Amino acid sequence: MRKIATMTVVTSLLAGAFVAGVAVGKSDAPKAKFVANEEVKWDDLGGGPKLGLLTGDYGKGPYGALMRLPAGFTSPMHSHTGTYEAVEISGTSSHWLKGEDGTKAKKMTPGSYWTITGKAEHVSACAAGADCVFFVWQKTKFDFVQSKDTTTASTTKAAAPTKTATPKK
Repeated sequence: MRKIATMTVVTSLLAGAFVAGVAVGKSDAPKAKFVANEEVKWDDLGGGPKLGLLTGDYGKGPYGALMRLPAGFTSPMHSHTGTYEAVEISGTSSHWLKGEDGTKAKKMTPGSYWTITGKAEHVSACAAGADCVFFVWQKTKFDFVQSKDTTTASTTKAAAPTKTATPKK
């Protein structure tokens, strides 16, 4: 009799935990999200680059977004507080660290992957001919920290973004 009572209590507790788990696990979050290219809302970062948020919040982090650099654009030497990763979608970009020769930087063509650690000073450039679009993601918020050292390996420099964009909700 004692075994039956114990089994009844255990079964009741398990059933209650299951029901509570199902209730807690329910949410109104969408099961899928689809964003067509023409639906991307591009935030102008100033100086040429634009950021199109796809997921998360780039003002707080983490996030995933499309970054667009205009054809022929070369950034000033800069860094970001957090590490970022990226995959080239269109155009040809190149990125090089402080002290490296930008003319020897690897060309990032569609499908190419790179990562730059937080606080690593670097230059980002887009070759002439077509805008560069790449998917970028960070676990931290997006920021742009212009270097005090304004030298680059390139003879053409674009203005630094004039602001750290805040996502529009």
